[in-house]
Amino acid sequence: LASSDGGKNFDLPVKSVEGEIGKGIASGKGKTIIWHVEQDVPDFYSTNVVFEVVADDGVGPLIWEKDGSEMMLIPSGSFEMGDSKNEPDDWMRRSRPVHRVELDAFYMDVHEVTVGQFEQFVNQSGYQWGNEQTTWDNVANYSPGDEYPMVYVSWNDATAYAKWAGKRLPTEAEWEYAARGGLAGKRYPWGDDGSLARDYANYEWTGGKDKWDESTARGGSFKPNGYGLYDMAGNIREWCQDWYGSDYYSNSPTKNPPGRGTGSNRVLRGGSWYDNTGNLRVAYRFNRPPFFRSNFYGFRCVVSGSN
Repeated sequence: LASSDGGKNFDLPVKSVEGEIGKGIASGKGKTIIWHVEQDVPDFYSTNVVFEVVADDGVGPLIWEKDGSEMMLIPSGSFEMGDSKNEPDDWMRRSRPVHRVELDAFYMDVHEVTVGQFEQFVNQSGYQWGNEQTTWDNVANYSPGDEYPMVYVSWNDATAYAKWAGKRLPTEAEWEYAARGGLAGKRYPWGDDGSLARDYANYEWTGGKDKWDESTARGGSFKPNGYGLYDMAGNIREWCQDWYGSDYYSNSPTKNPPGRGTGSNRVLRGGSWYDNTGNLRVAYRFNRPPFFRSNFYGFRCVVSGSN
C-alpha cells in the first residue's frame, strides 16, 4: 500500500513491484521490494510518500482450547543469550557471560495469564489459592478486571495453572529468545532506544502510552514485539521454569538448556509496573523462592513443538 499524503490515506495503486514479495517469501529484516512508480502512476512526483508493507507468513495465533489463550509459534533457532552490552550495573553481572543457545520451536502465550483465566482455573480445579494476606480484593487493587494480568501468584501457583491448562512455564532461555522477538543483541524487546519504552511497556510512573501508575495495564495496551508477543517488558515480572543459578551461564548446555537441576529460588524475567527501565532490559535476571507471591509477579505459558 502507498500513500501520497504522508500516511493519512493509502490511495496509490501499487501493482508494478518486484523483489522479495509474494508467496513463498519468508518474513524478516533486510528484505528489498522495488516499486516501479512510473508504470503505476505516470508523471507522479511527491516527497511525502509513505509505504505500508503487510507481511503474512500464514502463521497466526493458535487458540488454546483449555483456557482460550492466544499462542504464537516461536520458530526454532539460535541466539546469543545474555548481556552483550556489558552493562555497568552490578546485578547485570549475573547475565553474563554471553553464550550461544539453540532452541526447538515452541508456542508461547501472546499475553500474560489474566485474572479471568486464573479464576476459571481455581473454580474448575478446586485449587487452593490465596490466604488472609492474599485475596481477590488484593488482586483487584492492581489488576482491576478479568482481562488484566493475574498477580499475587507464586511459582507453585503458576505451575499448577500450567499443568491444568496442558502447558508448562517457559525455560529462561525460551523466555529471553521469545522476548527478543528476532532482534539480535539489543537491550530491550524493541531495540536499544530506552526513550521508546513508553510505547512498549508499563513501568514506574507514567508518560506517553503508559497511563498506569502503581498498577498493571490491560493486556495488549502497548506495541507487541517482533514475534507478536505483548508485555515482554514491564507490566509484571514473569515466572520461568528454571531454578536460578548465578553461575549457570558459564556451564549451561547449548541445546535447549533446562536450567539448574536444583536450587532454592526460581527465575523471574521481564520487569514490571514497579520497575525502572534498567529492569526492562531483555537480559535482566531476577529470582525468588517458589512460594513467594507479589503484586507484580505473574506468568505466561508455553507448549513444546510446532504442530
